[in-house]
Amino acid sequence: MKFRVLAAATAALGLASSAQAANLVVNGDFEAGPTGFGSDYALVVPTVGQAQYSLTTSPCLVHPAFACFDDHTPTGPGLMMVVNGSDSTTDRVWYENGIAVDPNTTYFFSTWIHTVYDLSPAQLKFSININNIGTTFTAGSVADGWQQFFASWNSGSDTTANIALVNQNTAFSGNDFALDDISLSVTAPGGVPEPASWALMIAGFGLAGATLRRRRLVRA
Repeated sequence: MKFRVLAAATAALGLASSAQAANLVVNGDFEAGPTGFGSDYALVVPTVGQAQYSLTTSPCLVHPAFACFDDHTPTGPGLMMVVNGSDSTTDRVWYENGIAVDPNTTYFFSTWIHTVYDLSPAQLKFSININNIGTTFTAGSVADGWQQFFASWNSGSDTTANIALVNQNTAFSGNDFALDDISLSVTAPGGVPEPASWALMIAGFGLAGATLRRRRLVRA
C-alpha cells in the first residue's frame, strides 16, 4: 500500500513537472521544418541575400562564408534557423502569434543565438504583445558559440501571447546569425518552477495523502 501511495505521489509530481516544463512555442527547435511560426524574411536556400533565412543542419551548407557548426538541440544534429540580416529594423525575423497563456502568471522566454559570420554582429530585440522584454541582445563572435537570451514576462490580464524578434542592426555586410530552441514556459532556465507550479506539486502530495487516509479509514 505504501508503494501505491508513493506511486500516486510520484505520478502527481510527474504531472506537475510536465505542466510546468511544457514549452508553449510550437516547433521552437525547427525540427518540423518551416511550420508553426512566421517570418517577414524570405525562406530561401541557399541564404545569400539580406532578409532571407534557411533551415539547415549547418550554416556553411547554405552560405559559403558562414561558419560550420551543429544546432543547439542536444538530441543530435538537427535543424536551426540561419538568418541573413535585413536592412529594416521592423522586419520580424521570427514570430508566433496566439499562444494561449494563463493571466497573472510569470513566464520565461528563452532562445539560443549563434553568430555565423564574424562581422557586425546582430542586435536582437524581443517582444511579447508589442512590449519589449529584456534588453537588446548583441550576438557574440563565432567562437563564442551558442549564447542564450532569457527574459521573464508576466501575462497580467492577457490570455494570449504574440512573440516577435526583430534585428536592430541594418549593416549590409555581416549581421548574420542562427536561432534554435525558442521556448516560452513557466519554468525558468535551470528548471526552477514558479510558485504556481509548486502549488500544483503540493496539491499532488495532498491527493496522495488523502488517498492514504481513505484507505486507513476503510481498513479500520
